[in-house]
Amino acid sequence: MLNLKKTAVAVLALGSSAVFAGSMGPVCSAVNVTVPCESTAWDFGAKALYMQPSLNSNVGGGVLDAATSHNPNYNWGFQIEGSYHFNTGNDLNLNWYHISKSSSKAFGARPATTVALGPFLGTETITPVSAASSVDPKWDMVNMEFGQHVDFGDNKAIRFHGGAEYARLANQVSRSGEATLAGTLASGTYTNAMTYNPTYNGFGPRLGADMAYGFGNGLGIYANGATAMLAGTSAFTSTHTDSLGNTNSNSQSRTTIVPEIDAKLGATYTYAMAQGDLTLDAGWMWVNYFNVHENNDSVRSDFGLQGPFIGLKWLGNVA
Repeated sequence: MLNLKKTAVAVLALGSSAVFAGSMGPVCSAVNVTVPCESTAWDFGAKALYMQPSLNSNVGGGVLDAATSHNPNYNWGFQIEGSYHFNTGNDLNLNWYHISKSSSKAFGARPATTVALGPFLGTETITPVSAASSVDPKWDMVNMEFGQHVDFGDNKAIRFHGGAEYARLANQVSRSGEATLAGTLASGTYTNAMTYNPTYNGFGPRLGADMAYGFGNGLGIYANGATAMLAGTSAFTSTHTDSLGNTNSNSQSRTTIVPEIDAKLGATYTYAMAQGDLTLDAGWMWVNYFNVHENNDSVRSDFGLQGPFIGLKWLGNVA
C-alpha cells in the first residue's frame, strides 16, 4: 500500500509539471552564429551614383547674396571598389566615391528690399534686376576597411568592419548681380560679383556594419551604416567687388574635427556563373559631414549628399 501511494504521488507530480510546462508555449531553439568556411577570393565592383549635394553656398556679406542662392542639382558620380577575401569570412576592402558637377541658374527681377543704414544715414532701397550664380560641389571619399562576415542562421548575415577614411570636400561658388539703388547713401545702377571656395581634407577612423537578409534564389535586401571621425583642415577664400568701388577678400584655414555618417538601403540579385558570382546592386545612399564649412559670417554648415545608385560586382574564388 505504501509503495502504491508513492507511485500515485509521483504520477501526479509528473502530470502537474507537464501541465505547467505546456502553458509556457513552444520552446524556440537559438540561432546558430557561424562564420564561413575558410576560402580565398577577389571581388571588383562599380556603381553609378545619382546624388544631390546639400550644402550652404552663401558667401555672406553681399547685398545680393540671398537673392542668388540656389540648391545644386542631382549629379552623376561613381563608386569603384575591390576586395580580397581570406580566412574564415575576413576581407580587406578599398573603395572610392567621387562626384563633381557644376550647376548654374539665372534670376530675374526681385521685389525691392529696404535696408536701414542707421539713425543718421536713413535707408537704402535695393531692387534686384538680374543675377546669375553657379555652384560646383566636389566630393571624394576613400575607405580602407577590414571586415568580418558573420552568419546568423541561414538567411541573415552581418559584415562588421573597421578601418580608415579619407575625405575631400570642396565647392566653388560664383555670383554676379545687378540692382537699382535708391536712398540717402547711393542711387542708380549697382553691380557686384562674389566668389566663395570652401575646402576640407580630413582623415580618421571608420566603423560600420552591413546587415543583409537573403530570400533565396539569389535575391536579398540590406541596410548598411558607418560612421567616421575625421581630423583635417577646413579652409575657404572669398572675394567681393561692386560698382561702388568696394573690394573685399578673405581667407581662413583651421584644423577641425568633423564627424561623418553614411547609410545605404538596397536590394541585390546574385547570379552564379562558372567563373564566379555576378551581383546586381541598387538602392539609396545618404552621407553627411557635420559643421565642415565656414563662411564670412562665421556660420558653419554641413556638407551632405543623398540619392539612388545602381551597380555590378563580380566575385571570383581563387583555387
